[in-house]
Formats: sequence, structure tokens, C-alpha cells
Amino acid sequence: MTYQVLARKWRPKSFEDVVGQEHVVKALQNSLVQNKIHQAYLLTGTRGVGKTTIARILTKCLNCEEGLSANPCLSCSSCKSISEGSFMDFHEVDAASRRGVEETQQLLETVMHVPGSSRYKVYLIDEVHMLSKHSFNALLKTLEEPPPHIVFILATTEPEKVLPTVISRCLQFNLKNLTPSQLTERLDHILKEEKVEFESQSIEFIARAGRGSLRDCLTLADQAIAFSNGQLTADKVSEMLGTLPFDHVFSLLNNIIEKDSKNLLSKLREISELSVDYPRLMDLILEALQYIAVAHISPEALSESNIDKEGILKLAKTINAEDTQVLYQVGLLAKRDIDLAPDQIGGFEMALLRMLAFMPESLVEESKKKITEKEVQPTPKDLDKDSGLTNDKLSKNYGDLINKENWNSVFKSLELDLGTKQLISHCSLLRVEDSTIYFSIPEDKLEILNGTHREKFQNSLNNYLSIEANIFFEKDNDSELSPNNIKKKKKSKKIAKAVKSLEKDKNLQLILDDLEGEVITGSVKPKSKGNI
Repeated sequence: MTYQVLARKWRPKSFEDVVGQEHVVKALQNSLVQNKIHQAYLLTGTRGVGKTTIARILTKCLNCEEGLSANPCLSCSSCKSISEGSFMDFHEVDAASRRGVEETQQLLETVMHVPGSSRYKVYLIDEVHMLSKHSFNALLKTLEEPPPHIVFILATTEPEKVLPTVISRCLQFNLKNLTPSQLTERLDHILKEEKVEFESQSIEFIARAGRGSLRDCLTLADQAIAFSNGQLTADKVSEMLGTLPFDHVFSLLNNIIEKDSKNLLSKLREISELSVDYPRLMDLILEALQYIAVAHISPEALSESNIDKEGILKLAKTINAEDTQVLYQVGLLAKRDIDLAPDQIGGFEMALLRMLAFMPESLVEESKKKITEKEVQPTPKDLDKDSGLTNDKLSKNYGDLINKENWNSVFKSLELDLGTKQLISHCSLLRVEDSTIYFSIPEDKLEILNGTHREKFQNSLNNYLSIEANIFFEKDNDSELSPNNIKKKKKSKKIAKAVKSLEKDKNLQLILDDLEGEVITGSVKPKSKGNI
């Protein structure tokens, strides 16, 4: 028997075998159980996510000899012939090769013929977006009012090219790209069943290279098996794909962050001697930067990925969120332009040198500061033991500089970006203990007060007061003395004063009496200083 490629051998035969498309499978199964069969379905999604497979499984469900069911028996002659592609009442059409109106009309002429021995005649039109406009128009009427024994299944990777009038006549299901973890899990199962030896990291490489397509992953797995002689190792798969392990990616990024141009160029020369797919290597750099950005916000979210968590957290400690975004944007533009360079090696090298050029000088010093995986609030025990000041002296000195009475004026003088200042405006000063300043903040604001905001606030406060204090936030929804509430109160007083003034205005009252009108309090706006 001839060898059957993994993508064909492991094509799902029932809905239970479909991976990552639960939202589509559940909807189709429910409609089958309720016997609510639509005349036309539109399946959209990238290549290799299961469009044709789901269409074939649906055909089995409609024509299984055991009866209409969400779970076909897979053993009757109808199920077997559909799997083998020999079922007479299942017509699979490639629109890319039969896109002309004459061919479409020939196809539609067979629609009126009743099925031979099955319940439904099923027409699967693959890559339906390739049909010409005239072909779409020929299809419209039949799609809208087909004979009761006909079911159309349209599949496409580019739904935006399908006429809206066609889409409106179909039940549309968008198939999702599979996640790297789903692909890795499926590859693990298949390779174990095939008794192929592999390293876990090797199938992670294949899963990333598959870009959400299970078929692409299985094709790459076939290629890797042949390349590595049946033993998949991380080095062999990496060599085949033209990628590098994340250790090299981390090294490149670390050199950029540290502005170590010498080691960066040395590393680039080392990489140039390998068989590297540079666009794919840039993808790995972008992926690493994405995970670094996630680590800044929520380090625990990294546990859900297959990335080297320790390596990502180490890099996240050396670069702030803003510079991470800058590097990511530079990388995106470089990926777009890499083929425009005289050669890909030069284009990739220039991209990394551009990243290096965009790193601020100050970051070299900042990178040496240790940042915890999660922002840890300072405690009252964090005193300056080497300063020689007692706790009483510290508390007194700090309390003279900032207290409840002057907090609002201190806040107005702080140099903060708009987002941080808006958050801190909801804080009230509670007390000063030793070298720690305590603030209260509403619970909903505390949830979005991330490490970057805290750091900016503490640095700005310390710079303004010329001290080295820690800040600590306590949850409190009743922050009466916050700058935001004080501002609201002042505004309310101004409005009340303005309304009272209007009420005393005799001329205005005469006008209101004549017109039977009234002053809408909410519309009153006090005159700003300097306005006429």
C-alpha cells in the first residue's frame, strides 16, 4: 500500500475529531438534531482549518443510512463513499478552475435532478470567491430557492470577495485559526500514534510555523520526518524551517536593549553563516516582543503559552512598555520592507540596527534596575537604614512636605502624562508613616493602576518633593479629598452660585414669565476667568 500523507490520513471523519472549531460544530449539530437544514452554508477561514472537512462531515450527517444525525455511523456505504470521494450525490467543485458562467450553468442544470439513493444532493463549491460576477449572478436564484433535496456548501479563504447578495442567502460560519497550543497538542497525539520519536520543542517550532493551519502543520511534520530520518529534534526542525531557537532571539533583543552594538554585530555575523529564513526570524522577534508586552501587564498570562517564560520575564525587567512598543513597530515595518532590501540578510541587519538606534540612552542605566515579575507594593518596613534618621524624624519631615491639606496643590504641580494624571486624580492622601506615603483609591481605578502608572507617579512625586519616599495604595471607594472630587465640588458650587444669580436676575425672570420658560440647571455653565 502506498504511503498516505499525514494531512489526509488524519483528516477528521466526524465532528468529534474536529479541533478548534467548537463554535461551528455545535451550531451544525444542533441544527441537525432539530432537523433544521438550511439550503446554503458559507464556511470562511484561512487554509487548512477544516472548511472542506466540515463540509464532508455535514454531508455524511445528511445522508447516513442510519438516519439524519449529528453523529454519522461512518460504517455504512454512504459514509464510506463520501470519505473516499466516490459518493454520487456529493459534488465537489473547485471554483478556481471552473469559474466561467457556462460551467456554472451546466452545474446548476443538474440541481433539478433528484438524488439517486440519498436524502440530499450536496454541492461543495470550494474557493467560491474565484467565481466570476456572471457566475455569481447565475447562482443567486438557485441559492435563494433551491429544490428541497439540495444543500449548497460554499467555502472560501477571502469572504470579502464574495458578493453580499450571495452571503445574505447563506448561513455563514467563520472558522478560527488554531492556537499554537492546540496545534502542538494535536501534533503530539498524531506523532505518538504514528510512533515517531520527537522532542517537545520540535513540534512547538512546527506549530508556530503552521500559523494556525493544522494542514500546514501536518505537511511540515511530514517534511520534518523525512528531513530528520524519523527522529524530530529541535535542532533538525529549526534547521529545516530556517529558524533559530529562542535563545538566539533573546540574545539579539538583549544586545539591542543594552545598546551593545559590538555583540549585536557579532551575533548577526554568526547567524548569517546559518541557513536562516530571515522573515520568519523577524516573526520570532516580533512574537518575543509581544510576550514581553504581555509580561509588563500580566506576567501570569505567560503560563498559557509555549514560550520560554523565564527568558521573557528576564527581558521584560530590562525594557519598559513604551520602548517595547517602539521596537515592535520597527519590526513590523522591517518585515514589510525586508524584501525591498538588496538582500534579506542586509534588510534584517538594518532592521536590528534601526531598533538599536531607536533605543534611548537612558535605558542602558534603567535596564540594570531589577523589576519584579509583578509590581509589589512597598511596605512600611522599607526604611532607609543608612540615612541615620529615626522613624519619627522621617515621618515628621515627610509630613511637612505632603499632607491632606496640601495634597491637592501638590497633585496639580506633578508632571504626569494625561492617562496617569487622570488615574491619580482619584486618589486621596491618607497618612504618612516613616518613608511611606499612603493613598486611597477607588477599587475600579486600582484595577487599572498598573506598574507603569505607579512608577511614573512615584518618580514625579519624589522629584517634586526632593525626597525618596515609597507609595502605598489602599482600596477605598470614598475618596472625598481626591483632586477629582475637589474639582467636582468646586464646579458644583460655581454652578449653584450661577443658578442663584440667575434666579435673582429680574430681567431674566420677566423673560421666562412671558415665554413660560424655566432655567434648566444642568445647562448652566459658569463664566470662565478671562471670558467676556
